[in-house]
Amino acid sequence: MLTETALLPGLFVRKATPEDQPFLESLFFSTRSYLYSMPLPKSQVDLLIRQQFLLQQSSYVSSFPAAEIFIINHQSQPVGKVMIEVSSGAMHVVDIALSENSRGKGWGSALLRALKKHAEQEGRVVKLAVDQQNIRAKKLYLALGFRVTESSLTHDTLLW
Repeated sequence: MLTETALLPGLFVRKATPEDQPFLESLFFSTRSYLYSMPLPKSQVDLLIRQQFLLQQSSYVSSFPAAEIFIINHQSQPVGKVMIEVSSGAMHVVDIALSENSRGKGWGSALLRALKKHAEQEGRVVKLAVDQQNIRAKKLYLALGFRVTESSLTHDTLLW
């Protein structure tokens, strides 16, 4: 499926392995850098982020037991991840993240286009949720044809 698709020259995905765990944790830390602005010692912020990471992983396993994690590689270097759960009618993008220096290069768009193509070929919709504070991601999803179908106090659910 997705692992057989070249997204852009030099950009591809592969299934995550246990050896990817340090990268996945590092990637999570890169999405929480704003927490270092809190008036706390770095060691306490590190601990807080690590606890958030472990809680997120536990939550994903219990909420999306059939989901698979893929590593996004550029020139054989890991630059991001995507977690996907496929059901009979939908491809649910549970989580997607790119490292800081990989954002804004069109790689997320290429990945989402590939996911949409696979879903369309299989007769599925693509579903995802975005934090309402993540304006940049939501703008990308809307530009790629997703539409908001539900909203909670913190997140919007989008469908393509």
